[in-house]
Amino acid sequence: MAAIRLLTVLGFFWGAAHAAEPQPAWETAWKKGPMSAEETRAFMKRLAQFVFDNHLKKSPDSPQRGMVYEYMDTTRKGQFDQFVQGEALDTMHDGAWFAAALVNAYRTTGDPFYKEFLAKWILPFYLKMLNHSDELFTARRNDARPDAHKWGKEWLFQEGEKGFVPYWWDDGGSVSYERRHSKKPLGTFQCVDNLAGKPNPNHLLDGYSLGSSNHMAQDLGVMLQLAWLLFRDSADEADKKLAAELAEGAKNLYECRMRHHGPIPMCVAPWALASGNAELMKRVPDPNDKALWNPNNHYTRALYDFEPGRSYSFPGFADDQEYLYYHGIARAGGKLPKPLAFKLIYDAYTHPILFRLYCDDWNVPPGINVFDLFPYRMVDGKPTDYRSERKGAHKSVKPLGSRFGPQNMVVCGWAIQAIRAYPGIWDERLQHATRKDLRPYLAVSEADVRAWLERELGCGLRTWEAIFNERGYIPTSIGSTYDWDKYSDTGGYAHLLSAAAQWLLVLDAKRDWEMHDIPILLR
Repeated sequence: MAAIRLLTVLGFFWGAAHAAEPQPAWETAWKKGPMSAEETRAFMKRLAQFVFDNHLKKSPDSPQRGMVYEYMDTTRKGQFDQFVQGEALDTMHDGAWFAAALVNAYRTTGDPFYKEFLAKWILPFYLKMLNHSDELFTARRNDARPDAHKWGKEWLFQEGEKGFVPYWWDDGGSVSYERRHSKKPLGTFQCVDNLAGKPNPNHLLDGYSLGSSNHMAQDLGVMLQLAWLLFRDSADEADKKLAAELAEGAKNLYECRMRHHGPIPMCVAPWALASGNAELMKRVPDPNDKALWNPNNHYTRALYDFEPGRSYSFPGFADDQEYLYYHGIARAGGKLPKPLAFKLIYDAYTHPILFRLYCDDWNVPPGINVFDLFPYRMVDGKPTDYRSERKGAHKSVKPLGSRFGPQNMVVCGWAIQAIRAYPGIWDERLQHATRKDLRPYLAVSEADVRAWLERELGCGLRTWEAIFNERGYIPTSIGSTYDWDKYSDTGGYAHLLSAAAQWLLVLDAKRDWEMHDIPILLR
């Protein structure tokens, strides 16, 4: 336990074996200290402007006007293949997260650029699909290759349904990641392909996927909830119209997922809010649940509750923490109950420990963590390999990514605000413990936890600003031997933008859950 305390609080474990390796400037940028409010606002604007200039589809006559492409190949900018889409990856996910980030940016800065970007571009694109998927898409065709993956009930579009957002939808403006690598002309997954049977040597995507997912639906739920709350009380007629369309989108998303799966809290909450339905909101888990005081996450399962010989993955995203937060404050009517507050603090603090255990020869800069598409695993309470062993591709270290690190920074912001709202909450945790093994509660003080969270968020923004300055974009990965290093990644911008918004709230001593003016449905 003392070793973990030293690792997490002091950020030590600096091996001498590789100390002489040259360091890029971004590795030490955090030593300048946390960003000021002015610096944070400037960084936010640069991030959002880059996405507007480089990832946004602006073609006025395209059905996908307003789409934000997930990947932009920085080595192919301006060419036919500058935009790359995985046929079951995250263009639609990342656009939804970016829309949510624009809400957060507007609420914390008041800069109309963020609201206009949201209202004039991204939301109309998503609402077109959510409210008119019955007209836009059909399951009567499948142009994928014969051995293509078949979507199951959760994923496959049902003829005539609303509320469906496919993995991809394009008119030739991007290329397929999978087809470029397989050199096969047809889709890897069930899809409608308008170029099937025609020469398509560039592997352009023109058509749409017939798959979606519960995962994507929850990302859409975050977007719909935050956007509806932003526009619902506006006196502007255009905003009122948009709020009504957002409410319709929330209804359609909820009903779509009920057909494909059943109730999903992050799909229930937006429609419950928009419809004022208290009975429906009761289907969202109670954020006052005392079980939230008991640590249970990737960290506890990998280090304390593991089955001998079983492999446990490092967290690659903080999606679950964001879903839990947003549907939790929706049910609580704009409050952050203590059990949920503790859960957020605990996860934000402990999840990064796993990556730091792997990094036995590197002082991990704030805000940096795993690349979600590369395996990091634990067995019997320890990493399957260490950074010093160089067991990444071609005997290198494993790559870093722009998803989990920045996304956990968002959760760090809520955690700092929660500690301020509930002084002593970290020390209170043992009063609520029901598990026999108390080791996961960690023998560190609340002051140490808060200091680490502030360093991870405030100085993590410094780290990523330096990466942005050095690369000229936010990369999908750093140190990958594949294409990912050269791809500018919308998800990274989205999470950094929201993280920066949370840092502004920390600096202003405000609370995010009070910013959204959430109506109280359950009393």
